[in-house]
Amino acid sequence: MNDAATIPGNGFDVRFSMWRHGDATVRAMPDMHLGDHVLGGDVADEARRIYQSGARFVSIEPTVDLGGRAGTEHVIPALSFIRDLTSYGVEVDWRARMTEPDGPEWWVFSHLFPPSVLEGPRGAEALNIWRARYHVGRCFFRRGPGFLQIRDRRHAGLRRLTVSDGAHVSAVESLVADRGADSVPAALMSVFEKHRLVIRIGGDVWWAPYRLRRWASPSWEV
Repeated sequence: MNDAATIPGNGFDVRFSMWRHGDATVRAMPDMHLGDHVLGGDVADEARRIYQSGARFVSIEPTVDLGGRAGTEHVIPALSFIRDLTSYGVEVDWRARMTEPDGPEWWVFSHLFPPSVLEGPRGAEALNIWRARYHVGRCFFRRGPGFLQIRDRRHAGLRRLTVSDGAHVSAVESLVADRGADSVPAALMSVFEKHRLVIRIGGDVWWAPYRLRRWASPSWEV
């Protein structure tokens, strides 16, 4: 991969490589590799450009710490990158690590494309369940005229949450853009955390649901 450059403001280098296809044999063929890069500051725009380039498989380094412990807020751009690539239906090759017994449970990340390795206590067992249950649309939101609807199937069936207050819709957009915990009123943040839509990572927060951009085929939900 290319020499790493620092993402402004977080000191964590996310390096990635792109291919047109996920199959290893196909990736070895000429013109399948689309380059190696370092993640810049605009994660959503990076994911959009990757999809538009024709890439359908992205490999990410380094390992992403999912433990939520103090000092790990630098992994938030990496998580948002994986989330946004997942929303486009791009396969993601990444490694994850569960480090804290009192940190976020693995299932709050289970709507993301499953990692190739999940390190930590009972990581292999959790990863097998993650892979078996994974499908497009496990936790997403859609925007309508003046409202957002969130649908969450990560744990214990389907949960729906409709956000219609204008200030609350703006708060969600701030969280999607990784503007941080200070951009959202504390009372609203508490509601989102209760539903595991916002995950505490170090001293900041990460918005979990992705914007649904592609439906499963055949579609299982409207």
